[in-house]
Amino acid sequence: MDDFQIKTGPGTTVVSVRVDILDSVGETLRHHAELDRIERVLLVSDRRVAGLYGSRVLESMRRGGFRTHEFLIEPGEASKSLAVAGEMFEALARHQVGRDGLVLALGGGVVSDLAGFVAATWMRGVRFAICPTTLEADVDASIGGKTGVNIAERKNLVGAFHTPTVVAIDPLCLRTLPARDVRAGLAESIKHALIASPERFDWHEHHADNIMALDDSLTTELIEFNLRIKGEIVERDAFERSGVRVLLNFGHTVGHAIESCAGYALRHGECVGLGMLVACRISCAMGLLNGSEVDRVLTLLRRFELPTQLDQPVATDDVLARIRNDKKCVGGRAQFVLLEAIGKPIVRDDVSDNVIREAYESLLV
Repeated sequence: MDDFQIKTGPGTTVVSVRVDILDSVGETLRHHAELDRIERVLLVSDRRVAGLYGSRVLESMRRGGFRTHEFLIEPGEASKSLAVAGEMFEALARHQVGRDGLVLALGGGVVSDLAGFVAATWMRGVRFAICPTTLEADVDASIGGKTGVNIAERKNLVGAFHTPTVVAIDPLCLRTLPARDVRAGLAESIKHALIASPERFDWHEHHADNIMALDDSLTTELIEFNLRIKGEIVERDAFERSGVRVLLNFGHTVGHAIESCAGYALRHGECVGLGMLVACRISCAMGLLNGSEVDRVLTLLRRFELPTQLDQPVATDDVLARIRNDKKCVGGRAQFVLLEAIGKPIVRDDVSDNVIREAYESLLV
């Protein structure tokens, strides 16, 4: 696919999706007008991803004329912390990466969130680029400029908006991704279809088996339409002020609560899938969504082998407490993105605890 741009108010992201782009990412960054004078780079990755792709990216950065140093974290949500961010600040100082430097994220959503947060706050902001290596990062986390770290098992309460200058995606990275992580990424793709495109929801249903098999042409198509759906929403509401961007939180209000209450034992996308199912059942209970459409969502989640029940239940009261402390609460009232139909989202802040409780408890085995 051709490169395209996403404009987000404070900056523009150039998105490139090409097979083997990791072998030319140095040249890609060097040819970007905003990056042509950069010399020092901190490459942030986790140890697993670095073992797969780190040497290719480092060699490409060398050819591009960048002095690049690695900072490696342990895989997993626990690394997205203020403590690890502090270690990264020390690394930037040690390697003399100044205001004319670049932070380059190589990995999934944890890596890009953490690296972006550090880039946003180091010297009040240095440039930032992402090479996503997971489907979740390809279709969601890499776009939109949201960065952050977790505190006290609560997701993303500390963060900043910081637009990546370049997002360089190699679809072939998905071939080394564990099947569970592919499925988790598909939850975000289903989310975009549910809030923006009934036709794309149909497409997921029709092509489910080939999507799961990572058919190359379908994978590239899936990445592209997700980027364009999210990019269009982000362009309309870069800082989540007009109410448009909040639609991207469909499934996240309950999903984040489950994720943190379960101690991050589940993948983010798995929790989003569970949260979407709860949101659909809330929508149905409030007379918004037809029960047959709830069944379609449930069936598609199962076809993609995403969890639709909690094997190790999290206490309802704990989930409700986390929902009340969600950063999306307005005036102490939780905001829920619900559906009036597939492709027709609506935001409500009048969902009763009893309705939430009943919908959530439908997940419990």
